[in-house]
Amino acid sequence: MNSNLYTICVSEGPFKGRRHAVPPEGLTLGRSSKCDVCFEDPALSRSQCRFEPRGADLWVVDLASANQTLVNDKPVDEALISPADRITVGQTVIRVEKNDAAGVAQGEQKTEMPVQNAVIDLGFQNREPESEHTRKSLLRPALWTLAAILVLVVGTTLMLDPAGFMKKQSPTTSTHPPEKLLLLNYEKIEADADNIFRYEMTLNPQGVLTVKIDDLSGKNRHVRKEKKVEQALLDGLISDIESSGFFSLDKSYTGFAARPNTLKEFSLTVALGSNAHTCRITNRNEPEAFKALREKLETFSKNELGIWAIQFSSEKLVALAQDALTVAAKKFNEREVRYGNLSEAIRAYREALFYLDTVNPKPDFYNAIIEGFEAADNELDKRYQEQRFRADRAINLSDWAAAAKELRILCELIPDRADSRNKEAARKLIDVENRLGKARH
Repeated sequence: MNSNLYTICVSEGPFKGRRHAVPPEGLTLGRSSKCDVCFEDPALSRSQCRFEPRGADLWVVDLASANQTLVNDKPVDEALISPADRITVGQTVIRVEKNDAAGVAQGEQKTEMPVQNAVIDLGFQNREPESEHTRKSLLRPALWTLAAILVLVVGTTLMLDPAGFMKKQSPTTSTHPPEKLLLLNYEKIEADADNIFRYEMTLNPQGVLTVKIDDLSGKNRHVRKEKKVEQALLDGLISDIESSGFFSLDKSYTGFAARPNTLKEFSLTVALGSNAHTCRITNRNEPEAFKALREKLETFSKNELGIWAIQFSSEKLVALAQDALTVAAKKFNEREVRYGNLSEAIRAYREALFYLDTVNPKPDFYNAIIEGFEAADNELDKRYQEQRFRADRAINLSDWAAAAKELRILCELIPDRADSRNKEAARKLIDVENRLGKARH
């Protein structure tokens, strides 16, 4: 079978014509430069979706994106796709091509199979009749049950023959030697008769970190994000686990709920080389070694996936986004006052989008954020090109004093030192200042 069975092709939008082969391990698409495919589209989430081969089929998985991923104009959590389907993300429309002629024909229609966001029902009390959305979302627990069975089977295998399990993993999935291969599954559940909060973090042998969050309180949010973790960060995580004392903990710690009909449970399974261990804490204080490692894992996942905002209510996030929009609009209106105001406006627009990433439905001022961001970004690019031209002209004329002045303005216009435009201007400025120094002597 062809190792790259599918190719995604941009058929409409600002990136029309771009093509990307889908490798066997899949690829992620989004606004972040850390995604396999990066589109600088403000209408995209940092991690928008993932194209995932499953056998001979290709699936698209939405990663809890702000504007959702559409297949044939219908929002999906995940869906089986074919060359006849139209996948819309932000301003971009994507179609897929199958590279293996022996597979499904290019135009053959496949059945979309959306999986709804998860709703967990622990049966604590009788509830009011569900809405249509809630009834649909009840499909997910069956999948979770299947996933739990799979975790149980894998966990049993790990405990009975961890070394044998590790040998079965592909040696190409990690640069670690087999004795350092890391797999983990962490789950936190806090529930009572009125609310359920579930947080799950997994790390697979390919180093792909996945987090799923379901909060059925007033926030009523469902988040799923994933990304491939850099090897250096995995090495650090492995060191933290090895020094945590986790493998010496008991398998279970059980107490009594502080209030009737409540549940607070943590469960962590770690397989590191030939060591495999599961520890579950139910309705009692955590052992210090468990708590320290658990907090490190939660912080690690939030930093990697940018999901700190989930800890706030939707109302709080909307208020923060509104404040950021106010700052952004003010800085944009004052762009003639100071060179750096345009960049500060763009930063504030990005902040507003970050706050609303997990909020659905979007507030009525969401489009104002998108439009403002695009206007500021276009204006900054226009000014950057003009300022760069002035600096290059002065350099070509060997007018080093004027060149230094224009380059300083350029650095102020693009103040982010991680930005390639700032780096280029800074390099030129150092060279120009050296020439100025020589000229004075």
